[in-house]
Amino acid sequence: MMIVSCVPQPSILFLYQPLKQMIMEIVNIEASAFMEMNDILFKIEKQLKGLNPSKSELNEWLDNQDVCILMNISDRKLLSLRQKGLIPFSRIDRKIYYKKEDILSYVRNNLKTYTNNGNGTAGIE
Repeated sequence: MMIVSCVPQPSILFLYQPLKQMIMEIVNIEASAFMEMNDILFKIEKQLKGLNPSKSELNEWLDNQDVCILMNISDRKLLSLRQKGLIPFSRIDRKIYYKKEDILSYVRNNLKTYTNNGNGTAGIE
């Protein structure tokens, strides 16, 4: 009796390849040292989380009114920025939404600093 198979059988090829040995190293430490190391890692994690806002905060969506309040601009200025392609947005039906991360990025990149020129007049840098 002869069996014909149209599906390649990788398991047969696997049998002819040499097997690799996995070596695992076991390290024993005292429980108190492990707990101290664990506490240090948790403190580092807490500090790192404090440095960057969480992704859920940055993934927050804002509508036109929220963006106008956040940037202290009129709705017409926001429309102009949107039409020029300076601020990315998403539209659901007639409602327009902006990612908070995109708005904050735009503000950071286009921030103008007001300085006193020393002669009593203010200037923009």
